[in-house]
Amino acid sequence: MQARSWLNRLHPQTLLSATMLLYIEGLFNLVRGPFLAMVGAAMFPAAWGLANDRRWGWRLGIVTASLAVVWRLRWYGLGNPVTTALILLFPVVLLVLLLHPTSREHQRIWFR
Repeated sequence: MQARSWLNRLHPQTLLSATMLLYIEGLFNLVRGPFLAMVGAAMFPAAWGLANDRRWGWRLGIVTASLAVVWRLRWYGLGNPVTTALILLFPVVLLVLLLHPTSREHQRIWFR
């Protein structure tokens, strides 16, 4: 029987950080309104799939991070640059970690 895990410490640092950030951002999104609550709820299975070498987890993580960025831009706009930077900090970092060449190469080779 194969062991399931919440984190995979054998992943590259970019994927390990993205997995942890998916759990954290998902938790915080649960209290940010109905749409972001749905996005946050989808981040938990994405993080679990990512930790267990599932390609669908990586793809779901990209979709949820992208939705979080788009929704925050739509909701808050581009008014104050400092506010915009703080609002987009975690979702953009998450998206960059998932799309980093090391993460992409690792999932292409090792994920099923």
